[in-house]
Amino acid sequence: MKFLKKINLNYLIPLTLVLLIVSVAGYFILRIIITYGAKERLLSKEYLVEQQIKNTGEIPNLHPVIEVQKTEIKPDINPSFKKVTIWNEMEKEDEKFIEYSSGINIGSSWYIVKIRQSSFENEDILLILALTLFILLLSAFMISFLSARRMNRTVWSGFERNLHEIENYSLRINKDISLERSDIEEFERLNIAVRDFTSRLKSDYLMLKEFTENASHEIQTPLSVALMNLEEILQHDIKEDVFKKVVTVINSLKRLTKLNQSLILLAKIDNMQFEKDTEISLNEIILRKKEDLSAFIDAKNLDVEIRDEGNFLIRMDVYLSEILIGNLFTNAVDHNITNGIIRVFIKPGFLQICNTGENHALTDKNIFNRFVSGNKKSPGLGLAIVRQICETHNLDVHYVKDELHCFTIRIKT
Repeated sequence: MKFLKKINLNYLIPLTLVLLIVSVAGYFILRIIITYGAKERLLSKEYLVEQQIKNTGEIPNLHPVIEVQKTEIKPDINPSFKKVTIWNEMEKEDEKFIEYSSGINIGSSWYIVKIRQSSFENEDILLILALTLFILLLSAFMISFLSARRMNRTVWSGFERNLHEIENYSLRINKDISLERSDIEEFERLNIAVRDFTSRLKSDYLMLKEFTENASHEIQTPLSVALMNLEEILQHDIKEDVFKKVVTVINSLKRLTKLNQSLILLAKIDNMQFEKDTEISLNEIILRKKEDLSAFIDAKNLDVEIRDEGNFLIRMDVYLSEILIGNLFTNAVDHNITNGIIRVFIKPGFLQICNTGENHALTDKNIFNRFVSGNKKSPGLGLAIVRQICETHNLDVHYVKDELHCFTIRIKT
């Protein structure tokens, strides 16, 4: 869940509860106030009825609002309010009233007075006021929520831009990370920490890269000298056990030489020492690599099928394009089984090479890592070189194991 969404939810839930509580509480408070006002009006009407009888002697009766009954004896009634239901002849339905009944004494006579007020009128007023209150509260809530949301977006916009910059930052790019300054103390502290961290990381990375490059180049010459001398020894008459040991050492040195050459190649790719000055058709390279590996393909009796639906054109150094396709095709042959198959599907911007092999499979996350290999004879750098070439040429490369082991390359969009 995004941080802004989390803030909005944390803001929305309590405000919704407050809105409901205030609305319900407001409804009952208004109901109490309106009921109290209705009772006050009934008492005022009782006073007016009493004054009318005193002044005019007339007994007012207006059913069902006012009912006055004269009696010679003191009525056994205490002033009280109650809710009553009276049949409304005009509306043909029962109607609810608030009734105030009392006994009043005027001269030598007693009167039973019943004054009523319709509850519908009070309820209408109550509903109107409650609805008005709810709308006002809801409007205030929405204005507050939208204002806070807009403010949060404004506050966090700089953070989002900096986060995007961090996500897309690469140590291979020879420039410092560019973060937007913030007037929020915590965000600016984070920016300073990220700048310091990336600066130290970049320094360590450059030192390690320089060491790897220098070490690889320095090792290459002694390796070549050692191989040459050992091969010269084999030309002489030596014992069989010594001969076998020398051959073992030569094979180990050749493996080390190949590993060193791969490391040098990775360093050159990483330093972008290859020009992207030639438009290459990967279709042609695939056909050429198939011919180059035909002896190994025949040795395993592999069935190779190439499905060509258009040229995959890309600007790349010729040598790198040969390495890219060569490593993938060699991998498909080396890790295949006898009487296995290789399926190649190529079209503009898309290449897939699939092969049969062992049932166990590495994952897309680690198969392209250096020195990860399912073949003990391989140094485990071939696919790392493939990934490095793809990363520096705007290509995506992925591995998946279904019925076949498949490597897919496509141009990034």
